[in-house]
Amino acid sequence: MALAKASFRSTIKSPSAVVFTLVFPLIFIVVFGFIGGGAFKMDVAVDKGMDQNSPILKGLTGSHSVNIIDNMTDKEVEEALEKGNIAAWLNIQNTRPQGMPHYVITLKTSKASADKGNMLKLILDDIISKMNLSAAPQHQDIAEIRSSEVSGRKYSTIDFILPGQLGFALLSTGVFGTAFVFFGLRQTLVLKRFFATPVKRSYIILGEGLSRIVFALLGACLIS
Repeated sequence: MALAKASFRSTIKSPSAVVFTLVFPLIFIVVFGFIGGGAFKMDVAVDKGMDQNSPILKGLTGSHSVNIIDNMTDKEVEEALEKGNIAAWLNIQNTRPQGMPHYVITLKTSKASADKGNMLKLILDDIISKMNLSAAPQHQDIAEIRSSEVSGRKYSTIDFILPGQLGFALLSTGVFGTAFVFFGLRQTLVLKRFFATPVKRSYIILGEGLSRIVFALLGACLIS
């Protein structure tokens, strides 16, 4: 415990340890955590019983921003919507099989991924507008959207940056902390003086390790 206490004090007084474990992750979070991302690709779950031959589905499949998923169960869809893992659940049915088709699009989005849900609606509106324009001589709309929204947590960029920086801080402490400590102790001949005392070598390792664990937990609590 005495070795751990002395090592912890030494770590606190080390500028490099404080900067890379505590200060750098915080600066990274502040600078990049609230910067929005660029283009994204959204996952859309579709109902297995939907009309697979509809031009709307073909239009979505041809879009570079939409990834169609057709192998999810109803329970998996609900959980994915609540967590924001998918942009929406989609079902397309042709209510008029004979003559001029009329497609009803049932769309379920989530507040957890509201931005992707809105983007999907814009894509669908564009596809439907082109279809309705081609059906203008018949003076009827060929498709309509019926949308609903489920509650869920709204995620932001900080929700992704924070865990990464927390992992970075713990990883850097685990990989570089103890190894560089013993290297420094050897270079300054402190380790040699330790060996000249009755202290066991295992106690030296445990003491340094305990000190680094406490320091890493301190950094994790500060970042969190």
